[in-house]
Parts: sequence; structure tokens; C-alpha cells
Amino acid sequence: MELKEKIEHLMRDEEADITVIAAGKNGLPWIQKVWKAGIDEKGRIEIYELLESSQIQKNLVYSIWFQKKVLLHISFRDGRSFVIVTKPYQALIAGGEFEQKYEECLREFGEDTDLSTVWKLDAEKLVEETYEEAKKREREEHPYLMHMDHLV
Repeated sequence: MELKEKIEHLMRDEEADITVIAAGKNGLPWIQKVWKAGIDEKGRIEIYELLESSQIQKNLVYSIWFQKKVLLHISFRDGRSFVIVTKPYQALIAGGEFEQKYEECLREFGEDTDLSTVWKLDAEKLVEETYEEAKKREREEHPYLMHMDHLV
């Protein structure tokens, strides 16, 4: 399965809990639950930021201006966990596509909802961070890294 297909499969799962992590100009990362997410017709990840003044909005602006990476974390109740390394591509704040997505938000979240920006992100890498997978990767990449008590 291709990277975009894998990500789309994960994000379309109704049990997916998605968070976004982006660092600001001070280098401090900020984490926030993604209110609404999707995949556009070109395979780009879309995350909807509802609040104009949120810290994650400020950090995403910084990320697009200075070509900084943004992480998405997807977790599931069964313990599966994935990190997507992305690069901001575009911030939709006006126009026909934005209007359509704004109307979607109004229907989904209610008439009192705002939509600040629809962030379009290009996925660069998908890493499974489920414990079993991370442990397997650690053993393959660092075979001599272990606790001393495991030598006995």
C-alpha cells in the first residue's frame, strides 16, 4: 500500500483520534486535538483549525512561513499509534473551496462555529509507534542497545 493510501485508511477510521503537533518561534512544541480532518482530491491531508487565535494556529503559521515540519499523531483505542511527518503546503482562509468547507463545519458543529483555516499538509513519512512495532524497530536498528539485566 502506498503512503497516501495508508494514511487515508488510518484517517478514515471512525475510531482515529488525531492530534497535531507544531513548534512555534520559541521552539516550544504545542499539541492540540484536531477538530476535523480529511484528505483532499490530491491526497493532501487537511486539518481544520476553528480558532483564529489558538496557539496551534500561530505555530502552524510559523511552520508554513519557515518550512518547519508538523506532526500528526493518530491513536486508536486498541493501542495502535502512528506519527505522520508532514510539511505545510497551503493555508485556505478564503475562496470557494474554503466557503464549502466552512459550510461543512457549520453543519457538523453548529451555527455558532467559526473556521479560521483549512491547513493542507503534504505527508512525508508514516511511522508506526505501537509498542510492539517500536520495540521490533529498536531491536533491528540498535541490536546492542539493551538493559544490562537482559544479558543474564
